[in-house]
Amino acid sequence: MARRFIVDQKDIRYFSKEENIMEIRGKEVRHIQVLRYDVNNMIIVNEYVCKIKQMHSSSIVLEIISEAKKQGEPNINLTLYIALLKGEKMDLVIQKAVELGAKTIIPFISVNTIVKLDEKGKIKRKDKLQIIANEACKQCGRTDLVEIKDIISLEKDILFNLKDHSLNIFAYENEKIKESLHDTLEYAKKKEYKNISIIVGPEGGFDFEEAKLIKQLDKVKCVSLGSRVLRAETAVIDLISIVMYELDN
Repeated sequence: MARRFIVDQKDIRYFSKEENIMEIRGKEVRHIQVLRYDVNNMIIVNEYVCKIKQMHSSSIVLEIISEAKKQGEPNINLTLYIALLKGEKMDLVIQKAVELGAKTIIPFISVNTIVKLDEKGKIKRKDKLQIIANEACKQCGRTDLVEIKDIISLEKDILFNLKDHSLNIFAYENEKIKESLHDTLEYAKKKEYKNISIIVGPEGGFDFEEAKLIKQLDKVKCVSLGSRVLRAETAVIDLISIVMYELDN
C-alpha cells in the first residue's frame, strides 16, 4: 500500500478538477523529498491515491488516481471536549484519542485549567496538536482526518455547542448522583445515536458552578468512571475505549 501524507487544505491548489490535477506545498513536500519519492511514484495524500507528475523544490504536482480505500474509520462521530492539560499530558491525550477513534477534538479552558494562553499562544498550541493528531492518524492507519478545533472557553462556547450532539457524556468525579455508564451506553444503543461527545476536565477538576451548568443542559448524562479518581489523561483513554467498544460497530 502506498504511503500516506496529510496535507493541510490551505497547502493544496487544484489546477483542474476535471483532470484531477493538484499541487501541494508545505512540510509534507519536504517529507516526500527526503523519502526520495520521484515522478510516477504512487502516494496517498489525505483521502486520495495520487501519482507524482512533477517534483519541484517547494511543491509537488499530483494526478488524483482514485479515492484511498477506507481503513480504521469509526462508525460513530465521537467528539472529545478536553480541558487543556499541561505539556506532554495533552500531547498524549491527543495521540491516544485519535488511535482509539475520536473524530473531532475540542480543547477548552475552564476555571481550573492550569495552562494559560493568549490568543497567539492558543493558535500555536492548536497547530502543534493538529500535527500530533495527523501523525497519530498515519501511525494507526486511519484514512480519515481528525480535526483539532480552536481552543475555546467552556462557559462561552462549549455550553452552546453541546446541543449539536445526540448525547453528551460528562465525567464528573464530585457528583453524588451519577448515571451508570453502562446504562447510558445501553440507552445510546437503543436510540442508535451516532453523534456523541464526551467531556473531561482539567487536572484540578471542574469548578462546582461549571459542573452545575453542564449538568443542567439537555442531552447531558453525568457518569461515574468508578470509585477511583482518575487523572484527566487516564479518564480520556478509559472513557473513549469503553464508548468505542460498545458503540463502534
